[in-house]
Amino acid sequence: MSLESILRELGKEIQADPRFKALQEAAAANDKDENLQQQMKELQLISLKYQQEATKGEEADEETIKDLQTQYQDLYNEVMKGENMMNYTAAASEMEQMAQYISGMIGLFFDGQDPATCELPEVDCTHDCSTCGGCQ
Repeated sequence: MSLESILRELGKEIQADPRFKALQEAAAANDKDENLQQQMKELQLISLKYQQEATKGEEADEETIKDLQTQYQDLYNEVMKGENMMNYTAAASEMEQMAQYISGMIGLFFDGQDPATCELPEVDCTHDCSTCGGCQ
C-alpha cells in the first residue's frame, strides 16, 4: 500500500468519525441561522468602519475607534453565546483535538518511534500556552 493510499484511507476515517460529522452539522446549523448570519454581517461592517477610521492616521477620531471596538466586542460576545455558535465551537474544539493527536503521532513516527507501540506523552493542558513546551 502506498503512502498516498494510506493517507486517503486516513482521510476517509476522519470523515467517518462522529466528531467530523458533528462539526459539519454545526456548520450547517450556523449557515441556516439567519440571526447569526445577520450578526456576522454586522461584525464585518463594524470591522470595516474601524479599518476605515484607523487608516486616517492622526486624523482618526479616537472616540469613534473606541466606540467601534466596544460595539465589535459586545456583538462578538453575543454571537459566541448563541446556541448554534456554542455547538460549533465545541465541535471545532473536538476536531482540533483529533488533529493535534494525529499530528503528534505522526511526529513520533518521524522521530523513529515504533508505530505499533509508541504513545503520546500525557500533557496537562492549562490552555495557557505560556505554561508549556508546546502542544502534542
